[in-house]
Amino acid sequence: MLTTITVFTLVLISGTAAGQEQIKIDKNIKNKPYSYKEDSFFNETRLIMTKDEVEIYKHLADKPAREDFIEDFWKKRDPTPGTEANENRMEYERRIEYVERFFKERIGKGRGWDSDRGKVYLLLGEPDERSTQQGTIIDRFGQPKRVLKEIWIYNYHRLRLEFSDANGFGVYRLRNWSPALLSAFERAKFTINPTDEVEQTFKFKSFVEDNEVKVRIPITTVSFKEKDNIVQARFKITLFIYHQYKKVNQVEKTEDIGGTKEEFLNRQDIELTIPITLSGKGKYLVDVIVEEVGSGAKYRDTIKVKL
Repeated sequence: MLTTITVFTLVLISGTAAGQEQIKIDKNIKNKPYSYKEDSFFNETRLIMTKDEVEIYKHLADKPAREDFIEDFWKKRDPTPGTEANENRMEYERRIEYVERFFKERIGKGRGWDSDRGKVYLLLGEPDERSTQQGTIIDRFGQPKRVLKEIWIYNYHRLRLEFSDANGFGVYRLRNWSPALLSAFERAKFTINPTDEVEQTFKFKSFVEDNEVKVRIPITTVSFKEKDNIVQARFKITLFIYHQYKKVNQVEKTEDIGGTKEEFLNRQDIELTIPITLSGKGKYLVDVIVEEVGSGAKYRDTIKVKL
């Protein structure tokens, strides 16, 4: 009888100690400080973030600020803002699921988007042609080595990419990060699923002068509508203004440009102006997005100002 009581008492003490330890663990998890490096949104989208967006996100003060950033992040990339669906967001989320299913490799944390194939797929999507074949590479000792290769071809971007499994462990490395590929990556950060060549040619430069954002668009990149010798174009300008990494304003403006063909043939560019107010000392970043309404082409620029 004494033995039984003793055992029972020990079990209660052991159970209490375990319970106290569990409470301590849960409390530590609850009070664990936020880290953007462990943020699922940041990890999944950092590849399509601009350098400025990365810096802004790292400095956001709290969860509401991060939620506002995420809303704006996808709004900037919405090809059809007048509809409920955001096709670019839907496509990117589909790509995330795909790379996590098919491109996990024995590198880092084993996440699909950390692999070379995963990065390319996230940014450029499904290749037009994809094949697997035996090939030869030169190893670090200068000797030829038989390896398994994957060849990806993107017609739109005019790219032929070659991934090779040099060690036979299922880790495919991209052999050539060409300037053309890096340029395609930069375009994909804004236009995730390009459908028209005009998106590659429509560009502008922007700057702040006399409390105005000025946008200069080369005439040769604009798609005008012409009728009875009159040419017209409509632009939608959206400004996202950040002060010390915090969003302080959003400005939208639609502007029509028109005139005779002869007038525009003698011009090098079109200038659009949007009044803004920058109040307070510190660093400002103005994210400028211009859409050519007729063609749907968009381009993006950022302006940094220090007062």
